[in-house]
Amino acid sequence: MQAFKGGPCETDSAGVQGVDDMTLMIGIMADSHGQDDTIREALGVFADRGCDYIYHLGDVCDSTLPATVDTCMQLLLDHGVITLKGNNDQAIVANHLDREKSPVSQKILRSLQHLDLVKQYRNGIFIHSLPFVQELGLSSMIGIMGQNEIRRFFKEYPKHILFRGHSHSPEIAWMQAGQLKTGPLAAGARLPLGDKIPCVITCGALTRGLCLVWQPEENYIESISFR
Repeated sequence: MQAFKGGPCETDSAGVQGVDDMTLMIGIMADSHGQDDTIREALGVFADRGCDYIYHLGDVCDSTLPATVDTCMQLLLDHGVITLKGNNDQAIVANHLDREKSPVSQKILRSLQHLDLVKQYRNGIFIHSLPFVQELGLSSMIGIMGQNEIRRFFKEYPKHILFRGHSHSPEIAWMQAGQLKTGPLAAGARLPLGDKIPCVITCGALTRGLCLVWQPEENYIESISFR
C-alpha cells in the first residue's frame, strides 16, 4: 500500500488543530474547467455548510481556455483550497511554462506545476482519477476507473474512501455481499458510508453545478447541486 502525503489538516493526534473532529466538515469539488463562477458558487456552498477544509480534485483549468487560468487558480489560492493536479492543469503547464507570450502568469504556472497528484486525510484519499500514482505517474490523471481498477483499489485499500474527479457524473462504487455495486449520488441526500467502505466516490463536475461534502466523524457524504 502506498503512503500518500496528508492534507494540511493533519496537525495533531486529535485530527485537526483548533477544530473538533465531531464537527469537522470537508468540502470537495472537481472539474471547473476554467469556469471561475462555478468555483465561486461552490465556495459559497462550503461557507454556508461551515466547511473547515476544501479540496479541489483537479482540472481547475481547461487546456483550451488558458486566459481563464489565473482567475481560477487565484481563487483557490486565496481561499486556501487544497488542490490536486488534473490532466488539463498539466497540459497548461506543458504548453505555457517559461513561454514569453503566455496569457497565464508564470507565478500561477509554477503553482500548477507543483500541485500534488494525490493527498490523504484519515481514511480519505483524494485524486483526480486513479490512485495508483507510484506506478502510473502522470498517467494516473487520465486513467479510467473501471471495474478492474475499482476492485484493485478495494483490495489494496480495504479501509479507505477514494474521492475522485475526472468522470463528471457523481457516483459511488462499493462491495455488497461480494458483489461490486455502483450507483448515482442523488443531490441533497445524506449517504451514510458505514457499510460501504471501501468505496470509490466520484465527486461530480463543477461544470454541472455539483460538489460534495464529507463529514469524516459521522461518516457520511452529501452531493450538492448549486444550480
